[in-house]
Amino acid sequence: MKVGKIHIILFVLTVITTFSTGILSGGTILSALAFSGALLFILGSHEMGHYLYGRKYGVDITPPYFIPAPPIISPIGTFGAFIKIKSPISTRKALFDIGIAGPLAGIIASIPVLIIGLKLSTIVDVADKAGGQGLTLGSPLIFTFFSGIIIGKIPEGKDIFLHPVAFAGWVGLFVTALNLIPSGQLDGGHIVYSLFSKKIHRITSIVMIALLVIFGIGTESLLTQYQKLAGGALPEFLSRIPQFEGWPGWVLWAVLLTLMGTKHPPTIHDEGELDYSRKILGFIALLIFIGCISPVPIKLS
Repeated sequence: MKVGKIHIILFVLTVITTFSTGILSGGTILSALAFSGALLFILGSHEMGHYLYGRKYGVDITPPYFIPAPPIISPIGTFGAFIKIKSPISTRKALFDIGIAGPLAGIIASIPVLIIGLKLSTIVDVADKAGGQGLTLGSPLIFTFFSGIIIGKIPEGKDIFLHPVAFAGWVGLFVTALNLIPSGQLDGGHIVYSLFSKKIHRITSIVMIALLVIFGIGTESLLTQYQKLAGGALPEFLSRIPQFEGWPGWVLWAVLLTLMGTKHPPTIHDEGELDYSRKILGFIALLIFIGCISPVPIKLS
């Protein structure tokens, strides 16, 4: 692996900014180090998944670039990490393997971090938690599953005060969900393009952008507006739609994906169908996406 000075400098700066985030959020030196280490382990695992499979297929690919961010700009002290692919990818099989390797490595890293963090977390009064953290995190299905096993049922009026390591695990789930959005040239877009046709990839990308706008506005607001315009009760099929407030971040993502484009560049040898095992992996990636995503990931309390 050819690591340059810029990679080392960015990594060191990201260690500093993530550690500073842990300290400024009221943590101790030990908890801040734990948060920084856990988060960089997850982000690094994701990017190394892409890197190793890129190397396997002979792609000209760089080691991960970590992106530091001041705590006043990013609540986690980083904007993540990325790799550069400098040469075309040969086949759909190679594209699929490189694309899915990152999210799989990321989720494999995130789950043990989340489990350890949940074991270190405490149960507090809701009022105390709001006063300490100032925000409420969404509970994706995977988070809820492990929380139920490790912490159990939470009494009324109580909530989980996440240890910084658990927060890093939650961030890992969120980052995995973002990367698996089946649109454009995100990892999820690579997977859809590899498994299906250009046309299906384009349609899926457009539909996903529309869904992100709905998630950003919130079904609660949309259904309320529909009632006002229709001047009556909601039809039965609409009343069954889960109601939730929107998270503006999804609208930003919809805009970014639109600007990035919904088309995917072809591979060198763009014909052929993937084998059954990769189709199963694609379905697993969909389940991981559903398990990691939350309609309202962050809410100010």
